[in-house]
Amino acid sequence: MAVTSPRVEPVPEVAGAPTTGGTEQPHALKWLGLDAEGYIAIAFVLFVALLLYVKVPKMITDALDARAAKVRGDLDEAKRLRAEAEAMLAGYRAKADAAGHDVEHILATARAEAAGIVSDAHAAADAVIARRTALAETKIAAAERNAEAAVRAQAVDLATGAARRIIVAQDDPAEAARLTGAAISELDRRLH
Repeated sequence: MAVTSPRVEPVPEVAGAPTTGGTEQPHALKWLGLDAEGYIAIAFVLFVALLLYVKVPKMITDALDARAAKVRGDLDEAKRLRAEAEAMLAGYRAKADAAGHDVEHILATARAEAAGIVSDAHAAADAVIARRTALAETKIAAAERNAEAAVRAQAVDLATGAARRIIVAQDDPAEAARLTGAAISELDRRLH
């Protein structure tokens, strides 16, 4: 089925009107000597006058000024907050640096104290070794004195025994010489 476009009928021309071949607009109405553009211009002027009377431009500038003041206040607040944040950041960096220096100081102090403790421990160990050495030397000297006393006591016992035998054998001078020689050789053997 074929689509047919509606048919447009030509508009009949008004009698006595000049014909332009349909390209010009029909003659516009005029009232009080003004056409449509004149009335639009008058309406626009009245509208602008009404806006000025109601002080709309002042309201617009006041609104824009208020908006600008708010933006300026927001910018000032942002600058203040930024400065405050930078001050806080600088404070925290200073605290971190101070903490780093404190840590270094604490480590140095701890190392010095540890070295002192080690030195004191060495000194205490040396003192203990010296005391024990002195005690051992004292014990050795006492043992030597006891051994010497024991040897002397034994020598005295041997000499006493030899003297007893000599006294008993005095009746015989050859026997006395033999007993004296035997006592001296036995004393020499026991002492060494």
